[in-house]
Amino acid sequence: MYKICLVNDGFDLGGVQRVTTELANALNKNDNEVTVLDFSGKNYYYYKLASSIKKPNAIRKRTINRKIITKFKNYKYKITGDPIKASLIFKDQYKDLLKYLKVNNFDFIIVCQGNLTAAIPLIKKASPFSKIVAWQHNNYDVYMNKYYSNIIDDYCMGLEKADLVVCLTNEDVSEFARHNSNTISIYNPLTLTEPKVSNLNNKNIIFVGRLEIQQKGLDYLLEISKHLNPEWKIIIAGDGSDRKKFERLIKNNNLIEKIKLLGALSSEELADLYATGSIFISTSRWEGFGLVITEAMASGLPIVSFNNSGPKEITGEGRYGILIDKYDCNEFINAVNNLINNKSERVNLHTLSLERSKDFSISSIERIWIKELNKLKAKEYRLINNNE
Repeated sequence: MYKICLVNDGFDLGGVQRVTTELANALNKNDNEVTVLDFSGKNYYYYKLASSIKKPNAIRKRTINRKIITKFKNYKYKITGDPIKASLIFKDQYKDLLKYLKVNNFDFIIVCQGNLTAAIPLIKKASPFSKIVAWQHNNYDVYMNKYYSNIIDDYCMGLEKADLVVCLTNEDVSEFARHNSNTISIYNPLTLTEPKVSNLNNKNIIFVGRLEIQQKGLDYLLEISKHLNPEWKIIIAGDGSDRKKFERLIKNNNLIEKIKLLGALSSEELADLYATGSIFISTSRWEGFGLVITEAMASGLPIVSFNNSGPKEITGEGRYGILIDKYDCNEFINAVNNLINNKSERVNLHTLSLERSKDFSISSIERIWIKELNKLKAKEYRLINNNE
């Protein structure tokens, strides 16, 4: 049907990597010819891709010299505020990417996140007949003011030049649409293929995510854990750059008996973990979406989360879970303890979670993607016929 290429910064452990893999597999089942490109050059795929999906070793890794140049440029950026050219940071990788795309004539090229969105003007020159989709996996403010502020000019130009911008929440549509009117939201697909539904009988509170203290609000989690019913445990699955620091904080706060770290888990192991839980918590300061929240919902877990764009969208502004405003730890503690002491409320939220999780099924999300790709192709045909 279509020849499609998905490009991501990498395909190791992580939420963006998981959903990109799932979308590639889903599109591949629909008689499309699918290719994935690892922009990091590692060509390591943590999640399973269908054997018929192409995984060319087309892009080299960044050199030490290029990393040193980037570090120097970032230091200068912090002093002057002058944005860096993305092509300077990823000179070799852009060259390899453009070379590969130029000779393969894809119908659609789906690029993930900011570093690759910044390359869209170059991609359009190398592959002028391809339709380019800029898939944004976090919220607008985080991308603009944190992750890609150093390459902001190129990033914004990439958004403008994309044929379609896909973000994750309705709230972000209006923001990204300031750069490109052809902006839509598509939910990330649920990645647990066989979730196991909890009976809510275990005294376990589940947290799943990267161990990065600032984004994931692990400092909040520590504070909250001190004031929960002592019979209940917080079970954490995930790994990340702050793991050792987090382990020290757990020890220093005398929470070793309260918090259990499991490390990174496979999809099968995650399904088992969710089934042992009775509550799921998210303490993130920001979430573009919150894939693990949808996984927990598919397992029937009641959701308690701080209120930011991703959890707000997933819980339907609090209709399907409990949202805590203004990162109020006391309110969070009260909400969790109320659920601990009130199984009937847990059962009510259990039902709502299972109902909401149906909206994130891979079959539903795949249909939306195919519909949008068909619309892009139909628009191209109309333009060709009008020109004739």
